[in-house]
Amino acid sequence: MGLAASAAATEAHELEPVLVTAPAERRTDALALDLPTGMGSRLGLTPQQTPAALYLLTSEQMQERGQRSTQEALESAPGVVSGQCFGFTCVSLRGFSGALQTPFLFDGLRYPGLAMSPRGTFVYDRIEVIKGPSSVLHGLGSVAGAVNFVTRPADGQEERQLLLATDSWQNHNLGLGLGGAWSPELAYRFDFNAIEAERGSSGWVDRTAYRYVHAVGELAWRINPRLRLSLSAQKLKDEGEWYFGTPLVDGRLDERVRERNYNVSDSHMRKRAEWLRLNLHYDISSQLRLRNETYANEEWRSWRNAEVHRFNPQTGRVDLSDFMHIVHDQALLGNRTELSAEHPLLGLPNRFVLGFDWSRNRHQRASNTPFAAPAVSVDFFHPQPPPFVSTSPFLPVRRTVLDQQAWFAENLLSLTDTWRLSLSARHDRIDLDSYDLRLGSHFDRHWSANSWRVGTLWDLSPGLTLYAQVARAFEPPAQVVTLTPAQRHFDLTQARQTELGFKGQLPNGRGEVTLALFDIVRNNILTRDPMQPGQTIQIGQQSSQGMEFDLLWRLSPHLTLGLNGTRLNAQFDRFIESVGGAAVSRAGLLPPDTPESVTKLYARWQASDTLQLHASLRHVGARSANNANTVWLPSYTTMNLSLAWWVGQGEWALHLRNVFDERYLSRSYGGGAQALLGEPRALELSYTVHF
Repeated sequence: MGLAASAAATEAHELEPVLVTAPAERRTDALALDLPTGMGSRLGLTPQQTPAALYLLTSEQMQERGQRSTQEALESAPGVVSGQCFGFTCVSLRGFSGALQTPFLFDGLRYPGLAMSPRGTFVYDRIEVIKGPSSVLHGLGSVAGAVNFVTRPADGQEERQLLLATDSWQNHNLGLGLGGAWSPELAYRFDFNAIEAERGSSGWVDRTAYRYVHAVGELAWRINPRLRLSLSAQKLKDEGEWYFGTPLVDGRLDERVRERNYNVSDSHMRKRAEWLRLNLHYDISSQLRLRNETYANEEWRSWRNAEVHRFNPQTGRVDLSDFMHIVHDQALLGNRTELSAEHPLLGLPNRFVLGFDWSRNRHQRASNTPFAAPAVSVDFFHPQPPPFVSTSPFLPVRRTVLDQQAWFAENLLSLTDTWRLSLSARHDRIDLDSYDLRLGSHFDRHWSANSWRVGTLWDLSPGLTLYAQVARAFEPPAQVVTLTPAQRHFDLTQARQTELGFKGQLPNGRGEVTLALFDIVRNNILTRDPMQPGQTIQIGQQSSQGMEFDLLWRLSPHLTLGLNGTRLNAQFDRFIESVGGAAVSRAGLLPPDTPESVTKLYARWQASDTLQLHASLRHVGARSANNANTVWLPSYTTMNLSLAWWVGQGEWALHLRNVFDERYLSRSYGGGAQALLGEPRALELSYTVHF
């Protein structure tokens, strides 16, 4: 919703105070181009009004497609491939697949470094994916894009929802959602999701049981027609046995060990996160608005695993190594203030926002570094994994305090009724203090960067918009909260993107379409010194060019077809590895876990008022498993089917995933020595009722 519309709504509220008017029903057979979002803009623009490629997946769409996990949901977005990596969800997007290049946000908030990735989808109102460099909006570390998980707001709508689901992995899923208003001024919202399964923590092999609990609540108080205050909190807990992949033999999977887990017998990955947010919205006037958000986050993560499982051709056994016990404990406190306005500029309609963001992140790490352990091997076909063992003591390692300040501004100027100019800028300053808790030493570091985006939009017709943008973004060269003394001299890496595209409605409301062409270059990345391979320097460069598309076509009021995907060319432009002490160039090669083609075809058929069918077919191209491109993960195609029928206020649904039981590798690990297997065929039965 634009500022003018918001002003009109505010004046209406002055006549009859209510919390929030109920929004129109969201369609599941649409690309949500008209849904306001804060992901691609601070001005509350819709994807149609934003000069960037955005993808929104609503809770209704996730329910209809049976997408109970965030990994499943993310792969609805064009060109996105997700997978587990060392306890987090890693995303391949626009030719980049590093864990730090596609950060996760919670309700628009993020912090430097790794963010805990959620597992279930029930508590979310929508998931937003913005493509390309986005640090101009969300801070350092957003080269390939960013993903935002948006919880359901306390908007005063009366709702009682219950979800019960179980599947062939003994995956039991419970969801409860409650919303409403205690008075015209006070609204509430509470959502709870609990999942427990015998398999699926990070793969569908032996010993991958897990438990997941996520609770979210919000209270919203309309103090007067101009002032609104809300307090929200969420708590997330995820713990399970872990799987780091199956050893490959000569770069290939041996089907005879399809269900084997070679990790230690007492492996675990445990995560806890808590968020607390206080939001203030104040309409200073019909054209000037203030928003202030104070937030706090505490997060704790623990790993205890043998992470590398390498097949030994000399012995025919699997050698286990990297016995790691690591604990991260961090606390984040921050505040973001935004002042937005609608005011003519040179006599032309104009909207702008100016803001300041401050945060402090205190991160402490303990581990058994240098991870020494006795040599251990297990039988390839019938492994009897040992318990975790290490000859290195588990002790505190490093405490890092990260202070970040940022000024940001965004402006949208309507040059004509059909032509708009979008300008965004952000200045980030980061101060790091790092303390070695074992040696008693200390170092500090300061970074600053200016990110920006210049875009333009041209309405070719009332429902079709052509756009173009140029953007620059920055990210740290390594995990900033665990930065070591050897890494402290590294500068920020820089990414530049050029994007051209269009988005809008097909004639006669028969569907929607989006298309984006992009060119991204990321330089100053870490690489080996060609003259001294033992030294790491910053002269590397990586690039990606390609196109993304998303087409939704309503053949009739009952039948909708969709097709989306990406085609790209990604490569290392300058990158050197040390191989046996020698410098080896990887220039021109494909970065690992980066498919250059992804395509998804889907169909939705509303057979009757009480019966609906949904089908999807997804193809992911071959990916390299290492920098040398000597090990490859084969391409794969999976098919999902869903059947839903309504009985009274409830919906019964059957979801069949991977119909043809495709055996595929989802992501590499250990430089191509092992790879994680995707989900085999699975059947889920669910019941959702609104009461």
